[in-house]
Amino acid sequence: MVQTIILLFVGVILRPGFIHGTRRVGSVNIPLGLVGSPMQMVLQNAKPLTRLPLVGPMLTPPVSATSVAKVAVRAATDPVFPPGIVDVYGIMRYSEQK
Repeated sequence: MVQTIILLFVGVILRPGFIHGTRRVGSVNIPLGLVGSPMQMVLQNAKPLTRLPLVGPMLTPPVSATSVAKVAVRAATDPVFPPGIVDVYGIMRYSEQK
């Protein structure tokens, strides 16, 4: 049964953590990038630390809304984009590719 499901799966699942960018709430803009961008720069090379029990998931780097959007569009339009789950590190990697 599981093998059948895997063979039929041809989609992409994006699994970002914290997404930063400018969020609009009513007429107020909240610049989440002021916090998210520095955190991304510091935590993007800390992948081994994400395996620590309890605190590891908190060390997952944030990604920009632009990066998530680029990967979502590429996954939907590029026929050679590999199906499967794309985590934060995959989103950062694919968003930098042309």
